[in-house]
Amino acid sequence: MVKKLLCAVICALVLLVAGSGCLGSGGEEAVNETVSSFLTSFNEGDINTAFSYYEGKDFLVPATLEIKFKNRGILVGSIEQFEVKDIVVDRDVSYATAVCTITRFEKNTATGTNEKLIYFRLQKVGGIWLITKVDLDGPIPTSEALEGVEAASTPLDPIINNLPIISGVTVSILVLGLYLNKKEKSGGGSGAQVIDISNAVPVEKETLVQFIRFVPVQMYAAGSKAPVDVWVKNFSQQPYDNLTIIGNFPGIVKVKKPVLSFGKIDPGEAVKKTWDVTPAVPGWVAIEDPMVVFEYAGTRYSGQLDPVWLNVQ
Repeated sequence: MVKKLLCAVICALVLLVAGSGCLGSGGEEAVNETVSSFLTSFNEGDINTAFSYYEGKDFLVPATLEIKFKNRGILVGSIEQFEVKDIVVDRDVSYATAVCTITRFEKNTATGTNEKLIYFRLQKVGGIWLITKVDLDGPIPTSEALEGVEAASTPLDPIINNLPIISGVTVSILVLGLYLNKKEKSGGGSGAQVIDISNAVPVEKETLVQFIRFVPVQMYAAGSKAPVDVWVKNFSQQPYDNLTIIGNFPGIVKVKKPVLSFGKIDPGEAVKKTWDVTPAVPGWVAIEDPMVVFEYAGTRYSGQLDPVWLNVQ
């Protein structure tokens, strides 16, 4: 798949250069194309492709992206239309806002539409624009620290470096082809496994809190590593299989392994795993919307818990 995409990139570039003699699209068009491709892929249910346009800490795995949007009332297939506006490009960083018309559902029935704003920050990495921040609540401050993202070297780098202005269509192919190539070589973004919850049965957090406990220490010191223990106890008569908990960590909290894999937990067994976190600044910070995925009696389940708050001094 990746090889085909890379071939498509080369062909597109050759055709553009041969047919027009120059490439006539600026940074704003490339940013527009990246954001539009991200939203279109998400809306069509192709979460993995949407995730390929993204490199950051808001969504650690594709499933987190879908869950986070769902929590804000944006379901797959619910975006009737959108327009990318207010694009600001400042060298290798850009900001954009997507004005989306969203179908509103109540008990699986469409009851009208809402207008929602989705805010994006992008960084130019290896000649392509990648989304590094998505905020569903408000504009992204320009003073916020940027993500340290890098693009893996590919055979197309010399071509990219000699084409400072690339058409929006070509950028979309580059983003998908090169970034999938990067992920394929590295084994996935951020070292996290891809977890499929497309067929998982939702579980309410009131049920999850009965057997999952987060135990942070009373106080954390800024710049120092400290644990957040996560306990799971199986009170049932059958095992939990492939139980995984994914933490959504803010940029000011470093963690080596955001995904905790508990594996199989037998009836009556209690298992502890630990996030070793290093908060950067004092104050109250949250591990947002921890997601739980597991199998029980042959059925796959998933759900989210309340944020885990850390008191950093």
